[in-house]
Amino acid sequence: MLNPERELWGFGLVGVWLGFVAYWLEWHRKPIWVYGVLVAKIGAAWAFGWLYARYYCHGDTLKAYLTAHRLVSYMWEDPLTGLALLFREFSPQWEALGWQVFFRDMQFYGYDYEWSEPSNYHFYRLLVPLYIAAGGSYYGLQGLCGVLGGLLSYAAYRRWEKIYSLPSIFWIFWFLWPSALLWLSGAIRDTFALPATLYLAGWVASFRERRDVWGGIGAGLLLLVLREEALGVGIGVGLVCRWASVWVAGVASLAGLLALQFFLGPWAYQYRLEALDVGMHPELQTSSYFQLKLFSAPDKGWLGWIEALLYGFAGPLPWQIDKGLLLLYAVEVWTGVGLFGYWSRWSFRREGWSFVSLVLVAVGLYIVGVAAMAMPYWGTLARHRLYGMYWVALGVGIAVQKAVQRTQYALSEA
Repeated sequence: MLNPERELWGFGLVGVWLGFVAYWLEWHRKPIWVYGVLVAKIGAAWAFGWLYARYYCHGDTLKAYLTAHRLVSYMWEDPLTGLALLFREFSPQWEALGWQVFFRDMQFYGYDYEWSEPSNYHFYRLLVPLYIAAGGSYYGLQGLCGVLGGLLSYAAYRRWEKIYSLPSIFWIFWFLWPSALLWLSGAIRDTFALPATLYLAGWVASFRERRDVWGGIGAGLLLLVLREEALGVGIGVGLVCRWASVWVAGVASLAGLLALQFFLGPWAYQYRLEALDVGMHPELQTSSYFQLKLFSAPDKGWLGWIEALLYGFAGPLPWQIDKGLLLLYAVEVWTGVGLFGYWSRWSFRREGWSFVSLVLVAVGLYIVGVAAMAMPYWGTLARHRLYGMYWVALGVGIAVQKAVQRTQYALSEA
């Protein structure tokens, strides 16, 4: 149960921190719409937290909050044990003490030594300062995650805006697209990992001066802790954009196809089987999921990717909708597909498509297909497909702006 007094205190602290951030943004002369984005991120984070706390009554945000609560409690009541839990891999004694606490304290909901992925408890430990800054408030923690995630997203946006010209209203799609706003605002890894991936790719593509090195290093370390696979994506996309050539793109494409057939395909097949195992996930047996008919064996990576891309990019299809929330998600997806088709055709007719735009769209579609191969549930796919859709949107945005500039130049010459 949430403590009303603590939550009220947390709301106040979020307001104080937001005021501090607003002052910092004003001092550095940032555009006014950044304030609105951060407020929207806080609202989305609270909605996301409510969805898990009241609707699902389980999930990543509750795991993160309860685990951070237990870690802070141990640091306050027994500092040595708290340090052992936070930094258990640095000492055999701390590792042994951590196992003792794990078997003794059943309230460690998410800090599972035996079953959770290492990146999960790495993330939970990173949330400890935010938990303290939010006064131990669940919704305060969600709101601060929204603020920091918004600042990381803005850093990534500015990085790409410096490299390539983007449409003036592109920031609306970057920050306020419904899926992006909801799934990248709460206390989950993707709130921080996806902006860090985008920033790292832009940093690699545009790195020029040594004084600029700390941003890239910070993004890389954050991904190393949260999502190692995204670290490779960020570096790879950045290198391809930096050395934009047919040879580099060809080698990258061949590597991607081989990885899909011999590594990503088998991994996605096994992940999908485990995700649909009711014995391992009894709480998901009533969730909406989709089957891949062409993906019937781990060695059918290419065929599975083709079908998965259809569902990941344009799905759910009308006959796959079985609940209201899925219909809302479908409307958003279909709207995005329509905008993608319209703007792609418009910019192509005005010669706006460049090699980099094509590369970014191809990378995005590749990731969307792989995500749909592994994630059989629509809710999970809606979050993970964002790792590909941001590249698709970025590629189309660059093409549209280039087409606009060509049109303006032609009119000025006429």
